[in-house]
Amino acid sequence: MIHRLIAYSMILLGIGGTIYMGVEGIYGDHYDIPNVSYGSFSRQFSDSNRYILIDVRTESEIADRPAPWSNTIQIPLVLLEDRCMELNKYKDQPMLVLCPTGNRSRQGARILKLAGYDASYLEKGMFNEESVKNE
Repeated sequence: MIHRLIAYSMILLGIGGTIYMGVEGIYGDHYDIPNVSYGSFSRQFSDSNRYILIDVRTESEIADRPAPWSNTIQIPLVLLEDRCMELNKYKDQPMLVLCPTGNRSRQGARILKLAGYDASYLEKGMFNEESVKNE
């Protein structure tokens, strides 16, 4: 996956642009991808189903602790790039990528953004202190 992104950026931007994007991607990743706090998401989600929820955890993680929302689409992060086309019917809706801590969901949101989707991620994950209090 990362090799494909590097190859595409080298073709589109040349080597100088690729190096700049690589450095910017390492240090500026959390600035590039929009995030949503758990509190804000809870309020918006209870008012209406605004987001398409994408859970990027592994199948074993999902079996151990299912997502608290029933309409979650489950695509493990390692398969997300290959299965992006399955989400085309949701292309015009905002997506929120979920994981326990926010690390994989940030990567998933980045993959979806590069594929042209309106994606953000849950800032501190779906099982942080704030979400546990609300359960």
